[in-house]
Amino acid sequence: MNVFLFIPETFSMQIHSLVCSTLKQIWLFGIFFCCMNHLNAQIPIKSCKTFIYIDALKSAMSLELSPDTVTISEGEAFYLRMFLKSCKGAMYFERYSKSSNKIVFSGNYQDAVKLDTVDAWAVDPMTGIRTPRKATHYRPSRAGIWKYYDDKGELLKEEEYRAGQLLMSKK
Repeated sequence: MNVFLFIPETFSMQIHSLVCSTLKQIWLFGIFFCCMNHLNAQIPIKSCKTFIYIDALKSAMSLELSPDTVTISEGEAFYLRMFLKSCKGAMYFERYSKSSNKIVFSGNYQDAVKLDTVDAWAVDPMTGIRTPRKATHYRPSRAGIWKYYDDKGELLKEEEYRAGQLLMSKK
């Protein structure tokens, strides 16, 4: 004996519509999820292989490219907030006082033209013996407006640079 189910046409169209809309939502969710993972994968944190010399600190640092501004402690007196744009030294840079939490200075660096090699001394912390070494680093140049502030965080002076050359200074 064969059994046949009679399903009205309007009911089958409702089921068809429900299945199609559910499949469409799953498909859109899948595309959204894949795109979000793809975007996150495009912004890795990358360590720069070469040191970057920062003339404002008179020091070379090993830095990381990051999608965000990075805060770095600089001893007990200061901390730095910087956004590194390239491993050749292009960055936005701010220095703050830890005691007052006020800005000390801010400015931009543009990429270094070439890798510099300098003679340096390495000191063995156990023996105190100094050994000559060759060090390589990028030396980016100041660019744009640099601002300097007093202890209260009020503007003291502005300097304008192009390719490391001071163009203007005003108080």
